[in-house]
Amino acid sequence: MHLSGLRSVGIACALAGPGPHHPQQPPLPPNQNQTVTDEQRNFNTISSIYNLTVYPNQLPIIQRGGAGVPPGLFSQNVSGRVDPVGAFQGFEDSIEYFFALAPLPQGNGASAAITSYRITEFSSGCSDVAASVVYLYCSVVNPGAPDDGKALAPLKQVAFWKFDDAGAVLKYDAWIPNLNAWVEATTAAAVTNPQFQAQSILQICAVTQMRCTGANTQWASIGECVSVLSQRPYGNYDAAWGDNVVCRSIHLVLTQVRPDHHCPHVGPTGGGKCVDVQYPNDYFTDESLYGQPVGETFMCKK
Repeated sequence: MHLSGLRSVGIACALAGPGPHHPQQPPLPPNQNQTVTDEQRNFNTISSIYNLTVYPNQLPIIQRGGAGVPPGLFSQNVSGRVDPVGAFQGFEDSIEYFFALAPLPQGNGASAAITSYRITEFSSGCSDVAASVVYLYCSVVNPGAPDDGKALAPLKQVAFWKFDDAGAVLKYDAWIPNLNAWVEATTAAAVTNPQFQAQSILQICAVTQMRCTGANTQWASIGECVSVLSQRPYGNYDAAWGDNVVCRSIHLVLTQVRPDHHCPHVGPTGGGKCVDVQYPNDYFTDESLYGQPVGETFMCKK
């Protein structure tokens, strides 16, 4: 995760990866009639999305935002949820989660990056719905260093996908299990340790002051930021929604792409993203998120 010196690589390696010993996964080949079935099309779309999180494939998107995303992957009206990170409305929010959170090795203390990915389970029984399980691998990318290429702990992501008539992702509902345990195992981050928490708050505040300037300024000083965030719950990566420090560490990454949009999320109010949420109402808002009755969005209708 590109946190400009923050030791935790955050959640970004959750988005893709097999490590160097896992060959890159190709798209499904066409069938015997040389036509692409809906199932193959959906698989290839998902595969292309995860491929763009592999370093350095995400760099054009970090540099150019939505303009760097190849057409046909996400609908302009896409919406979705990635538990435990949050819900996302619209094209820019969604592509920033999938791509801008992919780690840059020079931007985190572990020199971690996504090096490959593998879709281990996939099903698409109808043309507009699919389900997938992806094993996501990260490795150390530090050329010339003794640990360059060292495999890091993998994650997996379980997801349901809804496609529009053109085959672009229209809605998604994804889950990353055991995220906090992965962060601690991979980065040696002692998320519950007060000393670690104090150090990370200081780093978050320093980066916020550097990136969020002018009309995007959130704090009068680094000291004010540290004082306020030290009074907030620190949180953990299995509950990243909320008015806590962990949520702000995630959204800080996104300030490098759209500071005018994301700087409020790392500020004192949380900007509507890092705010207190109620369980279960705020976690299961399918009707408002997807605009359909509960149980309709990811069901095949033949």
